Amino acid sequence: MANEFPFVGLIKCGLCGCAMTAEVKKGKYIYYHCTGYRGKCGNTYVRQETLDGLFSEVIGRLKVHPALVEDIKTALMEIQKDRVLFQQQSKDALQKRQRRLQGLLDKAYEDKLTGMISPELWLRKSQEWQAELIKIQQQLKALENATKDYYQMGVEILELANSAYGLYLRQEWSEKAKLIKALLSNSTFTRGTLYPTYKKPVDILAKGVDSKLWRG
Repeated sequence: MANEFPFVGLIKCGLCGCAMTAEVKKGKYIYYHCTGYRGKCGNTYVRQETLDGLFSEVIGRLKVHPALVEDIKTALMEIQKDRVLFQQQSKDALQKRQRRLQGLLDKAYEDKLTGMISPELWLRKSQEWQAELIKIQQQLKALENATKDYYQMGVEILELANSAYGLYLRQEWSEKAKLIKALLSNSTFTRGTLYPTYKKPVDILAKGVDSKLWRG
């Protein structure tokens, strides 16, 4: 099914929201059309070759002009530097508070042993500080998990966007479907027009190209 009807599951009817299915006409022509689960909606049939051309145009919009690629990479590098600095400052502040709380716990425990504070006060304050220490540990772990190299990820997205159109034109039907799934989601077809929904963060490139935000 995937090889015979590669676009099934990738598009919905833009008029009623039903899935679009495919069928073979005259033994060789593949047409896609609304399933009609909600009744006739008036959407048109579309040949697989036509739909293929529409998807190629959509993917072609992602291509960024080579003159702008270096500018975008420079911007990504600056974002990466700012992010690393922010994460380090956040980590330092959390560790400072962590040491402070641990010191308070140790001092309060000694005060409890010497009778300077009541067991009830020790229990209440120690529970508060322990809860905050657990929260700080969770925040530190989250910071460690967020140290992904956003510059490298951004460069990879740029490279994918610039190579996607050429790849799409050369690939077999099944591979075209995989590329569409990687870049798009919930695309709809309405009377000859394909309305794509780009996945994040690819949508940023698509919006930038369409609105010429990259210029200047």
